[in-house]
Amino acid sequence: MMNTIRTHTPDETVALGKKIGRTVVDGTVIALTGDLGSGKTAFTRGIADGIGLVEDYIPSPSYTLINHYSGPGPDLYHVDLYRLTDSQEAEGLGLDEVLHRHGVVVIEWAEKFGPRFWGEDLEVHFTVSGETDRDIVVIAHGPIGDSIVSALLDG
Repeated sequence: MMNTIRTHTPDETVALGKKIGRTVVDGTVIALTGDLGSGKTAFTRGIADGIGLVEDYIPSPSYTLINHYSGPGPDLYHVDLYRLTDSQEAEGLGLDEVLHRHGVVVIEWAEKFGPRFWGEDLEVHFTVSGETDRDIVVIAHGPIGDSIVSALLDG
């Protein structure tokens, strides 16, 4: 199942992430792809808000590579693979452990190691289509992804 959504402002991109954050379940893996500045981190802030995290600021984890946030809902693991060059580096970070913990895992630059490398439930592709416009393609994989996209279409 696939859905394409155009957002016109960063706030709309955050709001889309929030809608998705309200529908994720423990164990959901979301792979984000797109150029620098295309809205991946803003979208992740929305997911965090949707699952009930009260963090004032969720930065891109470009230097720390993995940020972990806890709250009343599922934990959020925000991963950024931008600086990694091969899958061995990813394995060395302990990403396999993160993927098998309870929580929601959002991976920026997920495409660096091939399609569906992470066994994600949801792929989200960001394309800059104007100064602040973004075309966001949401692709479901399996029952968790299908239920998230169905909820997007219903609401």
